[in-house]
Amino acid sequence: MKSNFEFLESQFPVLANFGRLAEKYLYSDSNSCLIKLGMIGETIAERSSLTAGDVHNVIRNLMAVMREQLLNSRTVKLEGLGTFTLVCQSRCKGVDEEADVSPAQITGLRCQFTPEYTRDAGGNITRALIQGATYIHVNQLTKALGAGGGGNAGDSGDDKPGSGGQEAPDPAA
Repeated sequence: MKSNFEFLESQFPVLANFGRLAEKYLYSDSNSCLIKLGMIGETIAERSSLTAGDVHNVIRNLMAVMREQLLNSRTVKLEGLGTFTLVCQSRCKGVDEEADVSPAQITGLRCQFTPEYTRDAGGNITRALIQGATYIHVNQLTKALGAGGGGNAGDSGDDKPGSGGQEAPDPAA
């Protein structure tokens, strides 16, 4: 299952990992989940002028307000971050008449996150959270790590796919 914190991975991998662990332990060990969310708060506090307690309080209140709004069929947009929407999942059996629609058709509910984006005059879309992401070829990575990786014997300087230095394409564009 995809983590709700994956969008943090490129710029804040530590926060993304804490979030994934919090999700993992949410139902099986809720105390561990709270500890992981506490670590997220402490990491944010280190980067701001707020105390860890202030950040924890804001996160708890944000989650409570978001839950309330989402459960009331509202979309929640956090400027600079993105939009959260609850989406129903069903058994994939449509109906022909409105009268045949029933809550029994719903098999699950998930929270969908869409990162905020901008569109330039040319129609190109840039997602705020992944702007500036770059790719490198695996051979460059293994050389940098000293693992020897094989393949290309040196940097040819050509512009082959995956050679790095290029902005990540936006899959939603």
